[in-house]
Amino acid sequence: MSLDVVVGLQRGDEGKGRFVDLVADDYAIIARGNGGANAGHTVIPDSMEPLALHQVPSGIAYPNKLNIIGNGVYVDPKRLFDEINDIRTTGIEVTSDNLLISDIAHLVLPHHIGLDALREFGVNAQGSTQSGIAYVAADKYLREGVRMESIAEPAKLLELAYEGLNELNKQLPWRQRKSKSELMKTAKDWLKCAESLKPHLADTVEIINDRLNAGHKVLAEGAQAYWLDINHGMYPSVTSSSTTVSGLLDGLGVSPKHLGKVTGVAKAVKSHVGGGPLVTEITDTKLGDTIRGVRGAADSEYGATTKRPRRIGYPDLVELRNAIRVNGVDELAVSKLDHVTRYGKNIQVATSYTYKGKKLLTAPSSAAALEDCEPNYTKCKVWTKDVSKIRKFSDLPPEAQEFIELFETELGVPVKKIGVGPERKQVIIRD
Repeated sequence: MSLDVVVGLQRGDEGKGRFVDLVADDYAIIARGNGGANAGHTVIPDSMEPLALHQVPSGIAYPNKLNIIGNGVYVDPKRLFDEINDIRTTGIEVTSDNLLISDIAHLVLPHHIGLDALREFGVNAQGSTQSGIAYVAADKYLREGVRMESIAEPAKLLELAYEGLNELNKQLPWRQRKSKSELMKTAKDWLKCAESLKPHLADTVEIINDRLNAGHKVLAEGAQAYWLDINHGMYPSVTSSSTTVSGLLDGLGVSPKHLGKVTGVAKAVKSHVGGGPLVTEITDTKLGDTIRGVRGAADSEYGATTKRPRRIGYPDLVELRNAIRVNGVDELAVSKLDHVTRYGKNIQVATSYTYKGKKLLTAPSSAAALEDCEPNYTKCKVWTKDVSKIRKFSDLPPEAQEFIELFETELGVPVKKIGVGPERKQVIIRD
């Protein structure tokens, strides 16, 4: 009777999806409890093309597993409709037997996305994915939101979608404004996608808790990561939901008494999409491009959702300490060990910061303070051997073993899984 959790410890894009996919067969339910279409997970099941998932949990590639989109997720019906159809083209069935959506999750309406885009093209741009997340969250906490249960009243829902678009239309430059018929068409297209999800709606809180009480195992999959958390992240360069373990529990309606193992995911290649401070950022454009890899590759450093090139940095153990502390991490999964060779003959690992003349072992949580932090590095030698086919820790080059052991020594948490490539089988599992 336990709910295990996989959470990101950095800024997202750590490879959470591949580690969820790796262990999903051991669970009855794989559930998402936060975020929305602004988050993306890429998984590469055996003998299949990569799956770019945004709202659907990463257990969808396994038959006979129930995937749940929980009450804490902001659901974009249009993008979820498209995502489900994309999954089906790979031969994976998506039905109400393997995908359920909380009937009390909040809906992203078309005008939420429009308002997000309007801000991003103005002076108040925040570098968001323009997925409407900040605006659906604002409506939720203003108690003006629209939940999935509203799909049962399509006429009323259509009216709400149209009214939102009409109000947005008034804020646009007159050359960009749409006619009433165009607004209504957009609203109707959106409603059609929303209604297609009706068979998937359920009281997911009841289902998850009933399964837990029956002795089934549940895996909660976090979206985004600790440093984007609305409460604990580098505010204001954060998202509009809680990305921690406690946020996930709330987003699924599960009591902490069910909490089992917490796996925190970090990657050896430090990166970040969008604005905000990156203390260990690499300013050498050529080196950054080398580490980033080939655009379009499954494991390249380009956003799974935005497709934007990620900013690249050196590994940062300081910020990981914050994430481990708040999430209660039991073990670490480190991805992209195979990419460390891209840093050159040596790699610098930040083990402390200097802030206003003081040495810090944990990071300040405001973006403004992080901007004033200087990293203090430990230098590690880089190996030259290809590690992508290695499956035992003892077979890794000594330098690679020392790199992983530095994480363990500094963070006080064992590294149990090590990704050496993007495919499901390309992982070292340590007992």
